Amino acid sequence: MNINIPAFKTYFLIIVSIFILSSCTTTVPNVFNKYSWSTDFQALTDELVEKSLKRIKKNVTRSEVVLVSDFVNLSKLENPSKLGFVLSESLKNTLSSQDIIIRQVEFGRDFTIGKYGFNMLSRNSTKILKNNISTASFALVGTYTVTSKKLLLFVKLIDIETGYILSSSSLTTRLTKEIHELERVPKQRVSYAPMVL
Repeated sequence: MNINIPAFKTYFLIIVSIFILSSCTTTVPNVFNKYSWSTDFQALTDELVEKSLKRIKKNVTRSEVVLVSDFVNLSKLENPSKLGFVLSESLKNTLSSQDIIIRQVEFGRDFTIGKYGFNMLSRNSTKILKNNISTASFALVGTYTVTSKKLLLFVKLIDIETGYILSSSSLTTRLTKEIHELERVPKQRVSYAPMVL
């Protein structure tokens, strides 16, 4: 068996060249900015509600009203940023699409979260009546926290009368530039009065 050495060397060089060049052109995983993706807030709240939907529907009848407030940051127990508003609006859309009657309430005005945990709605019945939320039996409360790389979301269905948590779900997603921007609280400008001597 005669092997044509020059042709063999040529084929060998071509094959080796292809392997070498193809290794140079392979895709190297991008090292990306930690805030590089956008966020589908509606999909996040859809998934949160889906996790608890059976228990929500078990406890809430079609004619009952569920109170929904803005999501609050667990570390601050308040909502000074836009992120809580966006999450709340997405949650209301999701609940509405499931034929759940909702009423928007304001965190801090209609209920609070105390330093020892959830203190849902004032126990003061005159305050509840004054705020026209006495007909509701349930509140769906959303909270979140932001870590260096993740956004953690929590939703709880709470019985207003007893304070019992009837359903709870959580979800974790990557921190994106969009979330970072929405969570940023605008800095207030400090004005200095001129000194008069």
